[in-house]
Amino acid sequence: MFILGVYPLQQYINSLPIEDKLTIELAELFEKFGYKKYCMDKFEEYSFYSDNRDFLSGEGIIAFNNSDGRLMALKPDITLSIVKNSRISSDTLTKSYYNESVYRIAKNTHDYKEIKQTGVEVLGKLDAYNISEIILLALESLDKIDTENILSVSHMSVISALMEKYNITSRKLKKKIIDFIIGKNMHDLKKLLVENDIDADKFIEIVSISGEIDCVVEKLENFASDGFDFNNAIEDFRVISEILKINTCKKNVTVDFSVLNNTDYYNGIIFQGFVKNAPNAVLAGGRYDNLANKIRKHTEAVGFAIYLDNLNLWYPNKKEFDTEIVIINKSGNASELLKVVKDFTDKGHSVKVEYTTPTDYTFRTLYTFDGTLKEGK
Repeated sequence: MFILGVYPLQQYINSLPIEDKLTIELAELFEKFGYKKYCMDKFEEYSFYSDNRDFLSGEGIIAFNNSDGRLMALKPDITLSIVKNSRISSDTLTKSYYNESVYRIAKNTHDYKEIKQTGVEVLGKLDAYNISEIILLALESLDKIDTENILSVSHMSVISALMEKYNITSRKLKKKIIDFIIGKNMHDLKKLLVENDIDADKFIEIVSISGEIDCVVEKLENFASDGFDFNNAIEDFRVISEILKINTCKKNVTVDFSVLNNTDYYNGIIFQGFVKNAPNAVLAGGRYDNLANKIRKHTEAVGFAIYLDNLNLWYPNKKEFDTEIVIINKSGNASELLKVVKDFTDKGHSVKVEYTTPTDYTFRTLYTFDGTLKEGK
């Protein structure tokens, strides 16, 4: 027999689909670290997003004409909105978290799509602590999805240093190189580098470095004598290494220089998070001072987003029952029955009143009310 008692809030949260569960748990996590919820308007002027179209991964913007004739966009991105609209001062940090949907036109199918996201952004003058906190929050966020996870970290300054060392200035060539690295297509990368009189062996040796952070730092330091300036990457990797030692999660983090993004926007540490059941990254972020400075001068920024779409598919939460309690109403005394129902719900139980025993959904306990409450039909 089901013994009635107080139904704990956490038990209710655990019963929710994972997307809803994460929304609650991550909001609690972010607020513990001093982040304030950011609520975004559904529409903003199209020109703002059009000017930063490359930041949107090449996907289209859903646009329409407002009643006053202005061309508006159905919110295609949250980070851009936070950078544009947040209050930023020289001596304080703006720390925001969000739980929003963005809307874009899919690059391949041209269908409209909704992307559910939650995440955090830090704007202002950043230091080692801010980077540490973001990495820690990313790791804890992944753990809330699945404890079997990997955070792959990289650093944009490594690819920037290579571009500078080999005097690669063409935007088209830079893009091709980055695309080959992201796709781990070393064969075509080598061919491209040779065609452009670049030391392909050395270039590929560096971008192929991977593994534990301390080992990667040691390898990067060995290239200093060859004139490569990887100091920014080494410094940030050392900071992350210290976080991992303190928080005993070193095994979950690896360096992978194929994790890259647009050099016009990102300039420091970048990362992607993976969990066991998902075929793609469920978390992505990094430092994007270049983008922030484009919108707000002298602003540094770091953050990440968690993509909630498809998590319910990859991590289905099969509820034991649809409703805890079903009460078959055989009494015309509505007020007395409502008192009984309220007593159950006040204790945290879910209750559904029916006239006959339901067959289209599951329940844990069946009661009959005919003036008094009785278990069974």
